[in-house]
Amino acid sequence: MGVEYSFNKGNREIFEYILDNVPDSITVVDLEGKVIFFNSTAEEYFDVSKKDIIDKDIKDFFPNALLPKVLQQKTAYHNIYNSPRENSFVVSSAIPLSDKHGNIIGALARDRDITEIVKLSELLNKTQSSLLSLEKEYSKIAASGEDYFSKIISNNASFIQIINLCKNISGSPINILLKGESGTGKELFAKAIHYESGRKGRFIPINCSAVPKELFESEFFGYEAGAFTGARGEGKKGKFEEAEGGTLFLDEIGDMPMELQPKLLRILEEGFVTRIGGNKPRRIDVRIISATNKDIRELINEDRFRKDLYYRLDVFQVNIPPLRERKGDIVLLANKFIQEFCMEQGVNIIEIPTDVLSIFSEYNWEGNVRELRNVIQRSVIYAFQSGKDKVEKEFLPAYMQNIKVDEISKVINVNAINQCEAGLEEYLGRIEKQIIKKTLTELNFNKSEAAKRLKIPRATLYYKIDKYEIEG
Repeated sequence: MGVEYSFNKGNREIFEYILDNVPDSITVVDLEGKVIFFNSTAEEYFDVSKKDIIDKDIKDFFPNALLPKVLQQKTAYHNIYNSPRENSFVVSSAIPLSDKHGNIIGALARDRDITEIVKLSELLNKTQSSLLSLEKEYSKIAASGEDYFSKIISNNASFIQIINLCKNISGSPINILLKGESGTGKELFAKAIHYESGRKGRFIPINCSAVPKELFESEFFGYEAGAFTGARGEGKKGKFEEAEGGTLFLDEIGDMPMELQPKLLRILEEGFVTRIGGNKPRRIDVRIISATNKDIRELINEDRFRKDLYYRLDVFQVNIPPLRERKGDIVLLANKFIQEFCMEQGVNIIEIPTDVLSIFSEYNWEGNVRELRNVIQRSVIYAFQSGKDKVEKEFLPAYMQNIKVDEISKVINVNAINQCEAGLEEYLGRIEKQIIKKTLTELNFNKSEAAKRLKIPRATLYYKIDKYEIEG
């Protein structure tokens, strides 16, 4: 839907004065794409003077501008990450302009300059490999108490309840057991709980299945100087000491060898750690969050996990559902990852077409959120290398490309995005509009043939075209 564009000579100066003082760049083009207004902020943003650009084709100055696409497609775009020219980055919104009769006569774009933000982001990405940058980033997060829970997004009511539950128990010192399939985000939940808790110490993760048996005690307990051949001269803190006053995240706890479990249990029961080669117990204040993708009770029945250790760890259990049980989140997460990766690469936000979103919704996602993130990252790289502005089906892994999706499923998946609050009548209306529009497009807007295919009277089709404002 366009904005009606009408002003006379008498108020044009007032109109231009107002837009010249808007802090965002404002550009207006006519139906041919020639610039008819370019405010002062735009001059500063893009280092282009009004006298040079007025009455010129917008594409001559900004090859990637949104305005030509708005004129061609007669549709609005909002908050699109864009790079209108080399080394210039903006967040753009563009809308068609129409006269009082509804005829498109031009388009208007509003750009907000984020060039410095993008350059800073690129600089941070390039320096992340250095240990100093990683330590600074960690300190920044710890000091500010960054809201990790804000990174866990969902439209699923049950999953939102789980998020809120974890928030509420964060401040308690009780041990927590996170259960969920691989890739569901257990470590992200653990970090969120830690930083929400306000504990002053560090968040220390350790993968229990990856610690060799012979190194278990030195990793967890630490050792004194000269405790054994090859030991550091100054000794070494164990993971419990490193996590003092903070949180120790024991990932894959179900894979911990049986013979090592009593040693972990002793620490949890006594609250003291004694380094190897030492005789001075050190009291520890550490909150334990553990995670597993296995059924611990089944492991107990198979004598592969100690029952007493299980009850020490499972004071409060949180079950994180797999992605296939919250399909409404797939599109939400896909779009979030698209934005993240495009910003990292410094490229325009690319589109995820309907057919690809439908494949995403049909796919089982055994690797859960981690697999979805990897697929999106792969697709962005392929799109960037191919010069495409959308995710093509062939960019997906081969095992996803052959997934069959019926047309009705495509329509429902597209309109299910962020529509949890929509009533049934409105929701079905949106689906009906998509079906009618697709049928008309396939038949080159031959309404008689469309009515036959849809098996409805021609008069009913005309009524629905007017009702849904479907334009040919």
